[in-house]
Amino acid sequence: MRVAVYTLGCKVNQFESASIMESLIGKGLKAAPFHEQADIYIINTCAVTAKAAYQSRQAIRRSIHTNSAARVIVTGCYVQADIQRLIDTMPCSVCLVGNDQKHLIPELAFADLGCLEIYAGDIARVQEIAPFAIKAPFERTRAFVRIQDGCNAFCSYCIVPYTRGRPRSLPPGLVSDQVLTLARAGVKEVVLTGIHIGLYGGDLPDNTSLLKLMQGLCEAFSGIRFRLSSIEPTEVGHEMILWASATPNFCRHWHIPLQSASAKVLHAMNRRYNPGLFAKTVESIKTTLPDAAIGTDVLAGFPVEDEGEFLKTLAFLEDLPISYIHAFPYSKRPGTLASAMKDAIPGDEKARRVKLLTTLGHKKRLVFWTSQLGRTLDCLLERREKEDGLWRGLTGNYVPVAVKDLGGDGYRNMLMPVRLSAIEGARVVAFLDTSC
Repeated sequence: MRVAVYTLGCKVNQFESASIMESLIGKGLKAAPFHEQADIYIINTCAVTAKAAYQSRQAIRRSIHTNSAARVIVTGCYVQADIQRLIDTMPCSVCLVGNDQKHLIPELAFADLGCLEIYAGDIARVQEIAPFAIKAPFERTRAFVRIQDGCNAFCSYCIVPYTRGRPRSLPPGLVSDQVLTLARAGVKEVVLTGIHIGLYGGDLPDNTSLLKLMQGLCEAFSGIRFRLSSIEPTEVGHEMILWASATPNFCRHWHIPLQSASAKVLHAMNRRYNPGLFAKTVESIKTTLPDAAIGTDVLAGFPVEDEGEFLKTLAFLEDLPISYIHAFPYSKRPGTLASAMKDAIPGDEKARRVKLLTTLGHKKRLVFWTSQLGRTLDCLLERREKEDGLWRGLTGNYVPVAVKDLGGDGYRNMLMPVRLSAIEGARVVAFLDTSC
């Protein structure tokens, strides 16, 4: 039997999909590309935006069209957020699995009842993190490790607290066990991820925290470099920055969502900081770690964001040493506090603002890449391109490189020192630094 998995959304979803696929392969199934014929299709959905929900429905229909006799299992945040719509619009043979029971999919995959199946409960009542794990990264050189799930921030635009439930942390011992398994499999980089990773440890005994977890991991696994997926500006403290500067296997890369640089908009979003705190956090990181990459997320076209408030965000980011920007248009999500606000910003205006932010992001990325030219950095080599034969990889501070004069096929998943030489399009050209 063949199984195909399609994943939308966040890194936590990607980790969970990899764990599910690995478990099914362990039960004798063979992995298949999603666009090919398979006996079982698993769609791990996202509901963060209306577009993600639409793409989720598209993927379901595509799997049914590819093989109408296949077992189709739909899981993830869209199931949790809008299961009634799926019940009303999908064929009766679809199996719907909520986030609260997603870990049961390796067993449910074989239990085809031939009718509409629903396995979903109240995610808010779940008190323990689901037991997902992986033995090796699935077709990746970097491995995601989910250390946390859930969120209780309730930003006014965000559906996630309703689809992921209360914050839940994986105990440090189990995190360490997962990393040890990956280390034995030869993994060189681990990305710690979660829904609200800065809340890690708040539900656990012994007064643990994200910083304490990272300190223990970096010390215990000196041969692995660690990276954080995303962290809130209120959760990057001075102690964490100082520790990062003294820890060589912690990547000089931070992704810190801003969403808006207008105090008025942030207040309406229920974001618990002001633009000044965000700027102070970025400047503190750059002062202590000048070579660090700092990325951010910005939400354009929130209901109370008039042109003046948007221009504040644009000017704010222009003045900060940000390395890249992920810009998204605001999307009304039913059930959130913001859904009751009048969505006064037309779609074409949201698109214009996203384009301006994206253009600024390209400029910021180029400035950061240029600042790294001439430096020698450790690069994790990921793949060799067929077109030009160059090895592609990623530095610890998030610079994508193409390494020249590195022949052969035996370099995948190797950490090597490379000297950054020039910028060519959407990549930085580098050479192996043989002096190191």
